Amino acid sequence: MKNKNSIYSLDGVSKVYKFTLTQAFKNKGYRVSFIIMIVMIMLLGPIMRLGARSGSKVVTSVSDIKEEEVKMTELIVLNDTGVQFKDDELKLKGTGFEKVKVSYPTETKDELLGKLSATQALLYIGSETNEDGIEIYKLSLIAADKTDIKGDVLDNLASYLKDNFDNARYEQAGVEKDVLTLISKGFDEKKSYTDTEFQSAASRKYSEAEVIALGTTFAVILLMVLSMASSYIVSSVMEEKVSKLVETLMISVKPLALVMGKIFAMLTYVGLIIICGFIGSKISNFAMDQIFGKADDKASKTLNFDALFKVGTVNAIIIIAAVLLVFLIMAFIAGIAGSSCSKAEDMQSANGSITMIIMIGYIAAMLVPQMDNDTVNHIMTYIPVLSCFVAPVLFIIESISVVELLAFFAINIAAAVIMFFVCAKVYRKLILIDGSKVKISEIFKMIFTSDKPRKEAA
Repeated sequence: MKNKNSIYSLDGVSKVYKFTLTQAFKNKGYRVSFIIMIVMIMLLGPIMRLGARSGSKVVTSVSDIKEEEVKMTELIVLNDTGVQFKDDELKLKGTGFEKVKVSYPTETKDELLGKLSATQALLYIGSETNEDGIEIYKLSLIAADKTDIKGDVLDNLASYLKDNFDNARYEQAGVEKDVLTLISKGFDEKKSYTDTEFQSAASRKYSEAEVIALGTTFAVILLMVLSMASSYIVSSVMEEKVSKLVETLMISVKPLALVMGKIFAMLTYVGLIIICGFIGSKISNFAMDQIFGKADDKASKTLNFDALFKVGTVNAIIIIAAVLLVFLIMAFIAGIAGSSCSKAEDMQSANGSITMIIMIGYIAAMLVPQMDNDTVNHIMTYIPVLSCFVAPVLFIIESISVVELLAFFAINIAAAVIMFFVCAKVYRKLILIDGSKVKISEIFKMIFTSDKPRKEAA
């Protein structure tokens, strides 16, 4: 039969769970936070997709711009370089600028600038020699002060003409098209590999953009979940301690049940946010597909809440398990931190320490998967708590093995179990201490001090 007087007793945890969850949703601040977080998750994908769409628009918008949007009647080309850049090189046919008149005057730039009308633009191409004796080209697209031509139209045309000018000067210098394509592509891979690294990179299923999307999305979710939950647990525990409410509660509820009820309640709270946010992101992404069509490769690889659930069932389960593990560990830490506080200033210090741990993990989740460094990957996999921020994504992108993943889970499950027993041992002592904030050194003494009562001398 279970001993209800044991420090590990969870008798009354369901009552605390229901009470805490009800109070959280009764609190206006937490109701507003609940809605804001769901809306943020819903809009995360669409906002990043619109950003990717606008970023790629510069490359394709010249052919997309309609003639009625151009509002340009004449493009005046003044070329002070030795590179031929006329109609064939301008390549305006087939674009929204096809009907724009192109002229090549003999006047100077200064003479032309004061004569531009509201529908004219001057393309000036010049060059200068730098200190190393290398000729540098400069291209400027100039409109009148009171022009009818929109700024984004001019910007897109300038980018388009710059690319065409570069192609023209390379071709006229005798560079073949295949070589030109190779030069313009540049390098997009690591410079050096070991044999194993090269084979691993060649067979990797995820591109650099997808790795960034996975790591960043996972980091944002953990930052949101852990910050909100730990903050609530610290403040809730401290408020009950200061108000002496905890002394009344402990008559019918065991200390460990008191903190575990709060942890389970906040787990439900943030779980509902994630579930509602996931459903909302599905709806918002569907709406974006209906408005703009199916997402292209660039848009689909941006930061998006959906990214973590498009990696297969097994990987999704690994992600959820890692989130639960780090949540429990940080929740136990928050419970101990809150019970060691006696006033608002103490709570700020406790929240600051917890936030620092979360931010270190957040930065690691953002950077480590992108670094693609075997040594860093292996080290981070074995560090308790911090490994929860990086190991799941590293496994998904095949940077660590199944054995290392199992080791990661074993280490952090052990850490969660240890924190459970530590919390059980010190929470009931800390919650009844009144006055100044309890130091970490004192908490460690409580951990290693026997709970057995001392025998009085005869």
